[in-house]
Amino acid sequence: MARLSRTTRVIVLAVAAVSTIALLRVPDENSSYGSGRRDEIRWQVPTKTSVPFEETREFDLSNESCPNGLPLLEPTQVDSVDLELSLFLDLPGAISLVFLSDNSGFVAERKGRVYSFESGKVLAEPVIDLAANTSTDMDQGLLGLAVSPDKKWLYLNRTDLSGSSVVTAHSLASGISNPGNGIEIIIVDQPSAMHNGGDLLFDPEGYLFVSFGDGGGLGDPHGHGQDLSTPLGSVLRLDVNPDLWPPHKPAPGNPDLGPGSDPRIWVSGVRNPFRFSFDTATGDLWLTDLGQQCVEEVTVLTPAEAGANLGWNLVEGSRPFMGQIESFLRSPDFEYAHGRGRCAIIGGFVVHDGPHPILEDRYLFTDMCGAQLMSLRLGEQPSVLALPLHSTHPVAFVTGPAQGLYVVDLASGVWRISTKD
Repeated sequence: MARLSRTTRVIVLAVAAVSTIALLRVPDENSSYGSGRRDEIRWQVPTKTSVPFEETREFDLSNESCPNGLPLLEPTQVDSVDLELSLFLDLPGAISLVFLSDNSGFVAERKGRVYSFESGKVLAEPVIDLAANTSTDMDQGLLGLAVSPDKKWLYLNRTDLSGSSVVTAHSLASGISNPGNGIEIIIVDQPSAMHNGGDLLFDPEGYLFVSFGDGGGLGDPHGHGQDLSTPLGSVLRLDVNPDLWPPHKPAPGNPDLGPGSDPRIWVSGVRNPFRFSFDTATGDLWLTDLGQQCVEEVTVLTPAEAGANLGWNLVEGSRPFMGQIESFLRSPDFEYAHGRGRCAIIGGFVVHDGPHPILEDRYLFTDMCGAQLMSLRLGEQPSVLALPLHSTHPVAFVTGPAQGLYVVDLASGVWRISTKD
């Protein structure tokens, strides 16, 4: 990124350290229908002339020093907790994981391959190989996995070689070792390889949440975060059915955000919402947004807050950026400044019935740069505990059977968080 964003630099360096990416040719999915029908589920970047983003005010602001007084992340160090990380799946390049049963599921590599696993062992060959049509530039790649509530479909969120974010559904009718070729659910063109979001998760009502970042460059020069006509800079809530056409539509109950707005939007004003989760006890959405150059943030949204505007790029967290703090903007519930070895928040789940009481009813998260696992309890004075657990390049957290907790590490694979024997 012209200079690269902190998040991008870390991801690029991590992947370079792990492996050299080779693109292999495989057939494109959905070759059975033409581009006209494909366009029905595709959002394309409007053609418009503009100055290079390096010459914009947004770019200039993105390279200014951060103001004084931003909240620092100063966790309480906990050194005597009886917790450890143990390697669950050995797969360098891993970026996302989902369970299908108590001992089986799928794990994805950022470069576009999905493997099945059973009883802690990864099958030797990928069950889905989209490496030939997956871009891994900057913030791109195969970024998210989700299994439908009825366990009939495996959903992938990735960026293809044209740079578009593509969500596909793969049938599990033939079993875990033979997912279907893939049905395209939604396609969102990206103006750059930066800030593509990439997570996806089914909500308690069975609707699919999908995150898309502002699409770059620095400072959101296209203004996508505050443009309700585009899915960029938003989290969408979709009613999906791969057996129907179109395979997605706005989920019932989505907010009406006014004339010309995209009815699929559930929350707007985000920069790069790379990871999010639902609290299983409350149904609240815990959304992390990776900041520009100063602030990382966590926002906890109740179902009643559908339509919330989190403020980017008017604000970054609770500090003014292109605008000012306004009453209609939803402020984060927790934020911390860059520095002290921290640069990009990675969430995260609220832990219930977990492996240790110190985690109970707290939000588990980390920072990609610091890589130390931490837990958060909100309140007037948020409490953050720094656990004696360190990853290398953490990119996701996952909950599994029997309230198991896992951290996905881009450098090595998937690690289980458990009590020491």
